[in-house]
Amino acid sequence: MDDRNQLGKMILNHWLAHRPRMVEELRKNNQLERAIQETQERTGDPLYELLSVQKMEYHAAWEIATREWTFLPSEDPQEHSTSNQN
Repeated sequence: MDDRNQLGKMILNHWLAHRPRMVEELRKNNQLERAIQETQERTGDPLYELLSVQKMEYHAAWEIATREWTFLPSEDPQEHSTSNQN
């Protein structure tokens, strides 16, 4: 069942780009949809809190709320080495 919202689609696209083996493992174990749903909730709840309750600027709230899934380490070791070179 695919009941992903736009946020869920963004999460999946990010994971596919940066964590394809994790996505494949979740699919194999029939846990992908559940993982996306849980991540949507863990992102949406704090985003709502930051925007509606704390009246934070959208961009700053988005950065904080999405930190958990956007900053997963890449599975590609070369991506790590090139991002660490300055």
